[in-house]
Amino acid sequence: MTSFCFLFIWILAQTYRFLKRRPVLVVIGTSVGFTLVILSFKWGFMCSNVQPQMYVKKICMDHTNGNSVGNLCEELCQLRGITSISCQTFHMGKESVFSGHWRNNSMFFKLPKDPNRHTTLHWLDDTNKKIYPSEVDFSSMIVTNVKLRFNISVDTIDAKKMSYIHYAQKGALREVEMENVWRLLQDNEYLALLLYAKFDIFPQLVGSCGALYAVQKLHPISRYSHLMSLYDSNGEWVKRIKLSVMILDFLKQLENELPEPLHICDVKIDHFGVTRDFKKIQYLDLDSVHPLSIANQITGDGSPCKQHSDCDYFDCRSFCNLITYKCQHGVVNNNLQIVCEKIFLGWVMSGRVVIPGLLLSPRSPRVLLDLLELCANPDGESGTPRAPASKEVRDRLHKLLSHLT
Repeated sequence: MTSFCFLFIWILAQTYRFLKRRPVLVVIGTSVGFTLVILSFKWGFMCSNVQPQMYVKKICMDHTNGNSVGNLCEELCQLRGITSISCQTFHMGKESVFSGHWRNNSMFFKLPKDPNRHTTLHWLDDTNKKIYPSEVDFSSMIVTNVKLRFNISVDTIDAKKMSYIHYAQKGALREVEMENVWRLLQDNEYLALLLYAKFDIFPQLVGSCGALYAVQKLHPISRYSHLMSLYDSNGEWVKRIKLSVMILDFLKQLENELPEPLHICDVKIDHFGVTRDFKKIQYLDLDSVHPLSIANQITGDGSPCKQHSDCDYFDCRSFCNLITYKCQHGVVNNNLQIVCEKIFLGWVMSGRVVIPGLLLSPRSPRVLLDLLELCANPDGESGTPRAPASKEVRDRLHKLLSHLT
């Protein structure tokens, strides 16, 4: 259970205790409680297993009708195929996120938010017949899509491979497969999983069925950071230090070992996962992961602004041109600054830490806290930090944490 969930449950409990002593407010309290439950579903604090079952049922109907293909279709639609399907909280970016087991492996299933909102692959002729692009044109469309979304140039051979769904069922119409492929390639996360698979920085893509795809399930590191972390044992503290070192190694890989540095613009502790052997960190939510050039385009797209925050893209921060009042600047902070601020130090509200991060503990030495403050706010700004943490700070932090273990 995440730190946010602990906080939410605590708020509900305190509200109940308060109203219990005041019978006059019972009716109001019941209404407030009902509203909180509704909002908890909307915001992702709670979920129901009915939701994933509905998505699976729809996917299977499409599969039966010949409109969904993929290596997971048969398994999803068999009683003894994929089991233990259950919903997952705190995944508001996706239309559907649920977990399941297949062949002794745990997986996350994801469906793009509103999967029907994608560029139409076919067009209609004068007789309303669907016309599809040729194989050559389809490959060219994929090349263009990859370039626009990740600024990566793929050749026609790789684009041709990407135009097929592996292990699609025999006899499936090529047009149906092309439709499914095109839907998947419109999803930032699915495309990132394909493009960066060889770098081992994201979970492994297991397969798909229609617009639904599955990835390897990792353990979110949020289980090691919670409201009780201020009272944990030395063993738990050492474990969180090791996780922090792995995160620093991961950020270094994003910056130095890819075709172009990647920015993780929506940083949450639940978005970091650790492998079973506890040796590697990977990133779990790729909806807002972009190469630096694309992130710069997003924050500097020329849209109107009144203040700097109007130009921010989640945690990727920028500047508003206060002369033209337009967003004309690229990303000004970096992954390390965001992680130090939000993951290592914790959730801050009104200048106070509400939920401690991985490295905020009574066991934290003063030298570590000072270094984290410098990393989270390099220029010592009074407002939202808008400067990158330096490589020197990263190296010092890595060296200090390695020494503490």
